[in-house]
Amino acid sequence: MSCGSCIPFPGTGRNGPRREGIAPCFRPRTALQAIFITLLSVTAFRPAQAQSLQSEVKYGARDSMRYDMAKQTVYLFGAATVKYQDVELTADRIKLDMAKEEVQAYGTMDSAGAAVGFPVFTQGGQKVEADSIRYNFKTKEGIIKEVRTSESQMYVLAHLSKRHANGEIHSRGGSLTTCDRPHPHYRFAVSRMMVIPDDKIVMGPAVMKIGNVPTPLAVPFGFFPNHKNRGSAGILIPTWGSSDQFGIFLLNGGYYLPISDNLDEQLTADIYSRGSWGLRSITRYKERYRFGGSLDLQYSDKLNSIREYPDFSEQRTFFIRWNHLVDPKASLTDRFNASVNVGSSQNFTNNFNSSTQDYLSNTFQSNVNWSHLWPGKPYSLSVSARHSQNTINRTFDVTLPSVNFNVQRFFPGTWLHGQFPGKPKWYDQVGVTWSTIFDNRLSTTEDQLSIENLPNLLDRMRNGVRHTGAVSTSIKTRAFTLNPQFNITDRTYFDGLRKTYDPSSSTVLADTVPGLRNVFDWSVGATATSKLYGMYAFRGGRLQAIRHVITPSASLTFLPGNDTRIFGPYGFNGSYGSYSPYDIGIYGQPSPNASGLVSLGLVQSVEAKVRSKTPDAKGDPQFTKVKLLDNLSINANYDLLKDSLRWSPVSMAARTRLLNFLDVNLASLWDPYATDSLGRNIDRPTRTVDGSLAHLRNANLALGFELQSKRYGKSNSGSNTNDQVVAEADPDKGARINFSIPWHLRVNYSYSVARAYRVAEFTEQQTQSVLFSGDLNILKYWKLGFSSGYDMQAREWTPTSLNLYWDLHCWEFNANVIPLGIRKSFTFRINVKASVLHDLKYELRKPFGNKNELLY
Repeated sequence: MSCGSCIPFPGTGRNGPRREGIAPCFRPRTALQAIFITLLSVTAFRPAQAQSLQSEVKYGARDSMRYDMAKQTVYLFGAATVKYQDVELTADRIKLDMAKEEVQAYGTMDSAGAAVGFPVFTQGGQKVEADSIRYNFKTKEGIIKEVRTSESQMYVLAHLSKRHANGEIHSRGGSLTTCDRPHPHYRFAVSRMMVIPDDKIVMGPAVMKIGNVPTPLAVPFGFFPNHKNRGSAGILIPTWGSSDQFGIFLLNGGYYLPISDNLDEQLTADIYSRGSWGLRSITRYKERYRFGGSLDLQYSDKLNSIREYPDFSEQRTFFIRWNHLVDPKASLTDRFNASVNVGSSQNFTNNFNSSTQDYLSNTFQSNVNWSHLWPGKPYSLSVSARHSQNTINRTFDVTLPSVNFNVQRFFPGTWLHGQFPGKPKWYDQVGVTWSTIFDNRLSTTEDQLSIENLPNLLDRMRNGVRHTGAVSTSIKTRAFTLNPQFNITDRTYFDGLRKTYDPSSSTVLADTVPGLRNVFDWSVGATATSKLYGMYAFRGGRLQAIRHVITPSASLTFLPGNDTRIFGPYGFNGSYGSYSPYDIGIYGQPSPNASGLVSLGLVQSVEAKVRSKTPDAKGDPQFTKVKLLDNLSINANYDLLKDSLRWSPVSMAARTRLLNFLDVNLASLWDPYATDSLGRNIDRPTRTVDGSLAHLRNANLALGFELQSKRYGKSNSGSNTNDQVVAEADPDKGARINFSIPWHLRVNYSYSVARAYRVAEFTEQQTQSVLFSGDLNILKYWKLGFSSGYDMQAREWTPTSLNLYWDLHCWEFNANVIPLGIRKSFTFRINVKASVLHDLKYELRKPFGNKNELLY
């Protein structure tokens, strides 16, 4: 169909008109023509037998269409669309040639002279924008001018490109960048390049430009990974620097290997010019909906001084970190989790790769646990291995293994009631719990851990089995709740302690004797609790009422005692004394004395009901609860069967939040008995010595508050999109800094005092410190963070750091200063955010007091 007045039209590019395209000619002038155009808009072209297209080509346009039957060509105008299989092409002007089985697309100019409607080509989730596109449905090849597309984290711009049937795009002239702006802040201007989907991007000679200004950074060729789901294998560029102690060094150089979609490996090494070296392996794995984790292995050999010098020393250290977490969806009955942190105590003291947290940590702990639940059963089994080490005194505590069999609370009376139906009985509410634990423990020091010393370590292991059971119920009345309980504990050890006195040397010999030993104890008691409420209402003002809640509790527990002591010449130099064969037991031993313990407790809370200043939407008043006192508790114990010193120290604690701003926590311990000249308690009240009701043994006070701006944690919905650049960025691109937080401040103050009394006099030890941290937006994309503290007792600053972050859209700037302490240094870093170019950076570290600058 043709009106006879068709004229060629100029295709439109971003820089103006080009001599391409066909002008629109057919527009509906009558109602019949409009109906005909509508029918054509929804018509699909089905290929004839002579053509090789495998499915129909669907096309349409918002404005108009023109058919040239002689040339088998369709011209589409205004928001035109062509779809074929997984290929979709949209543009303002499209020419569909049925005979050649190809399509051409162009943009156009609007009434204001601006270029609009540029072609967008989409296939298999890959989107390509261009000034003009020519694509053949049969060969699946195309010619693209001024192409703009994204691959993984890279943005590709090319002047002339050819798309091949396998999806590869070969281009001449253009640029590569990670900046998503139409005019990127930086780019690599390339002469030619090749994009291989889900593999890599290869470029020829290139020069880096900041804006349009070229830099001296030029490369003859380059490779960039182009994987959507995982990274590609490659060399990890080391960082280099110098140290007065270890010489010139290269850090973290190595190789990254993505073994599969679920597993990758990173191998790095550290090399020092004075002979020191280090190796590190980081393995990460993840099976979706099943498990995931990482394994970090470190080993280093540090040489201090030169081997021929008398001050030479060699330090070999290692550290293992393993984290494994099973997805809860993987199994309803079995769980296996691991958190391992074990290694040499000095591993992080002389390590350039150690973080501040690792450097300051003096304890490391590990726990590997497997547990099994029986569906529909009240019992479970768990097997674990635990470890704890102190890097200051270099002690190691290992539990291997620890087996725990638990029976959750069950009610035997329910079973009896099922056998003999009738009214509920009192014993239906009697519950039973049971637990059996087996532990094999070792306490040693780091210098004792070696393969050669393994027999001695096995000899020093202590083990045992502990059974604990409880029978309890609950009796509720209108005034109080009574909870009686009967407990049993049985301890079984596989060796015991034996002491003998040697008269010839006047010494006491101690020996560990193998053999099964069992010790049993039990207790019975009851606890009564109640609640008292007090309410005072106000008639006028915003304060409506105050409620006072008192929760008193009292319990009585009887322990018969089990004396396992053996008396004889077992004291110092054979003096009269005693010992128990269970002194070396890992679960301890029963108390030798009977006890009738009365425990008293009182918990109070006070809250107010306040009317809000503004009513709700219906005009009704709104009320809020304000806690005036969260908790005020007093606890004390009194032993009825002791012959003296029956009262235990009284503990008092309080917690509240003042003005919905200041958190206050207070705890103290008060001793009602006086002391002698050696600091031991005597059976005399303190009021007979100095007139006080009790002596303060220790007290702790903690104050804390947090100030923040009104927009804290909220985005600026009315601001520019550019204000949220970092918050909206890819998580793999640099730091996630929320600039909608104008400022934030957190302050914590702590004070503690401990007193040692001798008669009426005492000595005390005080600690007092304040910690503060926060951040501040000093400019639009500048954030200053700080963390510090001051020890008022020692009169010195705690570890302090200042950090300045500057978001540069596709780049980021970090400056960190540690002004105090052994690790004081200055670090400067500017780098590309995208992980694909994470090695494009400049970093400077300068330790204070050292003339050598560490350049990365």
